[in-house]
Amino acid sequence: MASPSIPPRRSSLKHSKQNLKYSRSKESAAPRSQPSMDDDSDNYSILSDILSAYEPPLSHLASNPSLRSHSTRQRHRLLTPITEQRHPGKEGVRLSKYTREWQPKLSEEGEKPHLQRLQPHGESVEAAAEASAVNNDDEGFVHGLSLALLIMGLCLVVFLISIDRTSITTAIPFITAEFHSTSDIGWYGSSYLLTVCAFQPIFGRIFTLFSIKWSYMLSMFMFMLGSLVCGVAPNSVALIIGRSIAGFGSAGILAGSFVIVAIAVPLSLRPIYTAVVGLMFGVGSTVGPLMGGVFTDLVTWRWCFWLNLPAGAITVVVMLLVFHPPPHAHHKRTFIDRFADLDIIGNVILLGSAIMLFLALEMTTVGEDWGSARIIGLLCGCGGSALLFVVWQWWKADGALIPPVIVTQPTVGASCLMAFFTYGALLVHTYFLPIWFQAVWGDSAIQSGVLMIPYFAANVLFSLFSGIFVSKVGYFAPVAIVGSAIGAVGCGILTLLNPNSSTGMWAGFEILSSAGFGISIQQSFTAVQTVLPKEDVAVGTASVVASQSLGGAIFISVGNSVFQSRLSALVGEEPIPGVDIRQIIAAGATAFRTLVPKEQLPALIQEYSRALQTVMTVAVPLGGLACISCCFLEWKSVIGKGEGQRKMREMEQTPS
Repeated sequence: MASPSIPPRRSSLKHSKQNLKYSRSKESAAPRSQPSMDDDSDNYSILSDILSAYEPPLSHLASNPSLRSHSTRQRHRLLTPITEQRHPGKEGVRLSKYTREWQPKLSEEGEKPHLQRLQPHGESVEAAAEASAVNNDDEGFVHGLSLALLIMGLCLVVFLISIDRTSITTAIPFITAEFHSTSDIGWYGSSYLLTVCAFQPIFGRIFTLFSIKWSYMLSMFMFMLGSLVCGVAPNSVALIIGRSIAGFGSAGILAGSFVIVAIAVPLSLRPIYTAVVGLMFGVGSTVGPLMGGVFTDLVTWRWCFWLNLPAGAITVVVMLLVFHPPPHAHHKRTFIDRFADLDIIGNVILLGSAIMLFLALEMTTVGEDWGSARIIGLLCGCGGSALLFVVWQWWKADGALIPPVIVTQPTVGASCLMAFFTYGALLVHTYFLPIWFQAVWGDSAIQSGVLMIPYFAANVLFSLFSGIFVSKVGYFAPVAIVGSAIGAVGCGILTLLNPNSSTGMWAGFEILSSAGFGISIQQSFTAVQTVLPKEDVAVGTASVVASQSLGGAIFISVGNSVFQSRLSALVGEEPIPGVDIRQIIAAGATAFRTLVPKEQLPALIQEYSRALQTVMTVAVPLGGLACISCCFLEWKSVIGKGEGQRKMREMEQTPS
């Protein structure tokens, strides 16, 4: 028997409007309830019987392309609020925040319809962040004893990289005496910071494309290898190479620690644990010079580096035992494909720009004039490379070392600027305040470290308190603004230090500036982890850490250049008759006291104090710019999102 011809499909706009009008009147007459799965099965059985009664069966008509319409779409339930779905919805239907919509489908193979979750799409970072938080709300978190061990392991290794930066400051005089390398003093610190700044962004890509666990292990291995090279270095060149290798590993450790916290801890608790891990950096900066002095005086300066080997091994064991992150988004891709996405070219351009910048800054600290051809050439090369890097990143788009879609997000950009200025001001204080104590008051390296305890203790405590406060209140932006404002005021009053300052004055000045920056400095990490989706947190965190390192490296060199220039200006003035200022500068901040008679020493100390006061003014505009940057942070809550998700799940699980 011949199959009946299928008439062309006609518009049913009139009937659709009538059905819509009928459904609305029905909704207004009776409260609307969500259908259950049992009702769905009964309806499907009745519909199947009706379809099979026709000849030919109407279910066969679903395969005809001319009859496919909105009614043949797969039946699905919207499991997320309509306002969070980036699709147009139905024209003429009023959608509220918690609307649930069902659409039927005539299955081609006759199987029962199933539920499908609509995934949001589009390039909006904010929309992706919301979807990531919903989809991964309970995935990969660590609890109980495992979480305690993990946080302690992260704190230990962050403590190590912190003391590695500062312990060498008290050991440098003994290192130069052993290697006869006074001209290399600047490179012992700059080589470390150079690799930290240059390789920080690429670790953000590594943490995104590869397993965070094994990428972090790579950072640990490189840091420990660099420490081993420094510990056994036979000459100054080997020590500089070891410092560069250790800096490469350190670039991944600090950013990776915050990324691991973001993976292992729920969003509402991250401010506390981020502050706990971050404050260990301040603790290490506090005890670093003390430990360096103890090792140098009692054993050997090489223990400043050998200490990292057994302590780092403890963190490696903890990571292997308790941290098991969920598979990342790119785990099914081949190693070659993922390696090709690391943007090696962009990192080479960035490394070249950083090298030229550091060379220029280092030359100015040893007497090179800012207007010399070499300095101008290096600065022009640095600027040209930086511009090329920006163009390259924009062309690479999502495959860039620092994707523009991430850094141009308002909160991420503001967080990077805040970290840049805040850390620059902090390192100006932590680098030159010990010099002030040693040069002006004649304290030893260990004594100057003790006098810095109020500064670091206030930074640590207020950083922890601000993390707890943000976890309870939810909003990080006002905390960052208030903290930066207090820090800026503290930067201003630190310029008032003089040889006659009392204990209450210098301790109060230290506490005020340090407490303010302690309140604000960790909020940049909290902000990035709040506004970005989980898959972009690694890149965002690495960008903030890179901004911190770059700000510290640049303004340490700027402060040193200002200090040397201020002292060099005394050469022509001859403020102290019979005293050769060139010999005073070459002698250093402590040995100059032996080069002048006691009756002329107070006048020389006064000049040293004025030079260091000039350096302290460098931090004043940095504090103000950090405060301005905080004003551009979005006012988002770290607890609002999690509470909203829990309420949504409770509503879905509650029977209607």
